[in-house]
Amino acid sequence: MNWIKRLLGRRRLYSDLSDEIREHLEEKIDELVASGMSGEEATYAARREFGNATLIQEESREVWQWPLAETLLRDVQYGIRQLRRSPVFTIVAVLTLALDIGANTAIFSVINAVMLRMLPVPNPEELVQVASQGQRNNQPFVTQTLSYSLFTVAPHRPPRRHWPR
Repeated sequence: MNWIKRLLGRRRLYSDLSDEIREHLEEKIDELVASGMSGEEATYAARREFGNATLIQEESREVWQWPLAETLLRDVQYGIRQLRRSPVFTIVAVLTLALDIGANTAIFSVINAVMLRMLPVPNPEELVQVASQGQRNNQPFVTQTLSYSLFTVAPHRPPRRHWPR
């Protein structure tokens, strides 16, 4: 949780950094004034010795940053602001996403149950398909659907095997 506090308390941390850099500069100026320099000369000398304070602040802030998380957070905030500006587009986009996700889930569930998973029987390779053959108007036909009564009434013949023995 400490990193969350640091992420959310970033302004205070940056302000503390600026104060600390300013205090270091003031201490150095006071040392130089105590050694006999004028105030203006001491300020210039302290700044030359210390370096670019703004650059030091930026480099220090970069050490504390998490660029990926902060960029993602800014992008999400921007996206939410844009969606608030156009509520009709937001509703259409959310409904479209909901329908697409629901359709994809349903299609995958069916394909997973029918094609991807093994059948819940001990030896699925031994399953056979029962069909009915006959003639109608002198045309042979094969039907894949049989009612239970048709299956029990049909004369029993030895099964025809279509696979090699």
